[in-house]
Amino acid sequence: MRACMSLMILYSDNFMEIKPETFKTTLPVQIRFSDIDALGHINNNVYFSYFDLGKTSYFDVIKPTTVSWIDGLIVVAHIETDFFSPIYYKEAIAVETKIVKLGDKSGVFLQQIRNTKNNEIKCRCQSVFVTYNAETQSSMHIPDVWREAISKYEGMSL
Repeated sequence: MRACMSLMILYSDNFMEIKPETFKTTLPVQIRFSDIDALGHINNNVYFSYFDLGKTSYFDVIKPTTVSWIDGLIVVAHIETDFFSPIYYKEAIAVETKIVKLGDKSGVFLQQIRNTKNNEIKCRCQSVFVTYNAETQSSMHIPDVWREAISKYEGMSL
């Protein structure tokens, strides 16, 4: 596990602000031939598969052996992505993931895809997830043990 410093690009009406962000979870992604579209770059729909890989890696890294991640599920309720620059086949990329907010029954992932050779940020994604009880088919409170594990990993009270 290593921390990675990247740049977060935020837009307002008349200027662009670059804000550094630190991600503790970084997953290198192997681009597949089937990810390429007719223009020679990665199809925008594929980015969401990369983000899912990042979420899976995040939970694999932080879950203590005492936490049962099957006592509830997470489902994505909302996702928004800003595409800054295309990703091309053979480009070395990684998806970076962190949780930036936890509510009572939901939370927010911040993710980005970065070129690992030149550190260019290719896109940024925020997704809202909801904890879900498959048995009752309804949302559920985020278990305290999950909240504690995530807060400890992120180094802040969430």
